[in-house]
Amino acid sequence: MNELIDEVLSKDIDTKEKYRISEIKVKSLLTVGKVNESINTALDFNRQLGLPAPQKKAASKFTIIREYIRVKKLLKGKTAEDIAHLPELDDELFEMGQRMNEHLATSVYLVEPTMYPLIIFQSVTTSLKHGLNSSSSPAFARLGMLLCGPFGKPHEGLEMAKAAELILERPGMRSSTSNTPGYYCTITEGVSGRMYYLFFTGRTLDSIQKELEAAANVMTQLKQEENKLKITILLSSVKKLRGLDPDASDKMLDSILASAAETRNNLSAYVNVMKLE
Repeated sequence: MNELIDEVLSKDIDTKEKYRISEIKVKSLLTVGKVNESINTALDFNRQLGLPAPQKKAASKFTIIREYIRVKKLLKGKTAEDIAHLPELDDELFEMGQRMNEHLATSVYLVEPTMYPLIIFQSVTTSLKHGLNSSSSPAFARLGMLLCGPFGKPHEGLEMAKAAELILERPGMRSSTSNTPGYYCTITEGVSGRMYYLFFTGRTLDSIQKELEAAANVMTQLKQEENKLKITILLSSVKKLRGLDPDASDKMLDSILASAAETRNNLSAYVNVMKLE
């Protein structure tokens, strides 16, 4: 299939058609586990459009902090309501770039986690400078996750989460990954009341746990072992936040991490994201 896609992309076709086919390639490569190739395709497409695209390599702390400061300056004085009322993006090139960045945000942490903040900062910058589209809500929600986590600014992160939800209330602002209101939410049940962000939920931890347990049973019946492991990682993290035998949860995560390291699959990065340390 990819050979056919590459053949089509080599032809002289317009940018919109090239985007449509490139997006199919990005998704298909990610589906079959070719994460590096998927990332390369998305980055190359953005470069062809003349849009900023980071190099696929470890980002230094200096680079991450520099880009964070740039975003912080753009956000200065803006409330969640101010962000949600920004004009709509009407530039097709930036629209395509934003969608590619949304795909990148779901995959770069599997290969090079330090690239993840750079992709998020770029998406947020585009939204602030050029307007909002369906990729903007996930971008601000992910920025909120970064602020609550490594940057240690939970109050600012909460404001970004609020902006993400307000953006979703506008017509045409729901992407394929944001079909549930509050799909990023603040969860304050944790050590010392620290705030954490979880994907696709807006409910209490016990209801999240029940849903994940049901999903794990379905994955067992379907014999989808990798998806079951990902759900198990999330489930272990939720149990840890609830204080339900945290030692057992840590052992489960460490076991998956060790197994992932031995088989060299991408689950190790997923565990590290969800260990909440």
